[in-house]
Amino acid sequence: MFEDAEFVSSDVKESAALAVNELLPVKSRKKYDKAYQQFEDWCREKRVRDITEEVLLAYFEQKSRKLKGSTLWSLFSMLRSTVQLKKNIEIKKYASLITFIKRKSTGQVSKKSNIFTKQEIEKVLREADNGTYLMMKVMLIIGISGACRREELTFLDVKNITDKGSYIIIQIPDTKTNVRREFTISPGNFEGLDLLEICRTYFSLRPSPIEITRFFLGFRNGKCTRQAVGINTIGGVPKKIADFLNLPNSSNYTGHCFRRTSAGADITVLKRHGGWRSNTVAERYIEDSVQNKLEVSSKILGKEQIINITQSDNVAPKCLLKECNNVVINNIIAGFHLFYFS
Repeated sequence: MFEDAEFVSSDVKESAALAVNELLPVKSRKKYDKAYQQFEDWCREKRVRDITEEVLLAYFEQKSRKLKGSTLWSLFSMLRSTVQLKKNIEIKKYASLITFIKRKSTGQVSKKSNIFTKQEIEKVLREADNGTYLMMKVMLIIGISGACRREELTFLDVKNITDKGSYIIIQIPDTKTNVRREFTISPGNFEGLDLLEICRTYFSLRPSPIEITRFFLGFRNGKCTRQAVGINTIGGVPKKIADFLNLPNSSNYTGHCFRRTSAGADITVLKRHGGWRSNTVAERYIEDSVQNKLEVSSKILGKEQIINITQSDNVAPKCLLKECNNVVINNIIAGFHLFYFS
């Protein structure tokens, strides 16, 4: 009955290893695996057989010679998960190790991206030449309106955008916290400027037909290319905007700039708007209707007149991209905006 026990055991181990790997965060799995592999290689080099607190202290002491406190915490987080999954050892209980990392982090100030003021945003939208800066303007509007990370802008898809006429709805379906976010773009309250028209101008330049469904395409000499914009290019847009504005230390305007600039509403709205998970269940369901969200958006924008939802808004939406290889734009119920466009 147990003649094939050894074979079964090997097969079970292989399946278990695959299952364990699936428990790691999907987006960061490669980083987790790499961190664990480096630790395993170090253990092999040092001829370490058992993972103990003393071993980890030695490993982190060596790492601390080159890594900053915040990076040590990141490494600890990755090893905490991988060591527990692969070796069933809970290093989070190692008090001395945690104390060591805390002391290495003492006095360290995390570098945060600079943010744009309302006046600076208006200056870019009003004065920057569309032939060069149109795509950046749209990234600025969408990025700040939705508190977007650079990867969220990178992988924004045309099917996640709906033009309702008096406003635009955008959905961010796949985020770092796995919390789906939806927000609106409104006309804004800058005299002589219409945020919707700025966005639509860029939309209209999308080549057709085109198989790529990523929303942001390369932009040169006033025309969109047939190549999607990469994450590093998008991450560099805030710096380019800062350079246009002749702001000092433009390199401090990083890919997190738009998200940080967006953080201006009260805490409840902000948590919901940005998709942060540190929120109560009740707060997560506050003001879910389109009308309520548009009223919040309009108030944040500083507009006196509230956009009213009409019966026509409940029918099939008008597609932003009329000819996009037959891609259907979803009718998404949405919305938040931010106070910076006031």
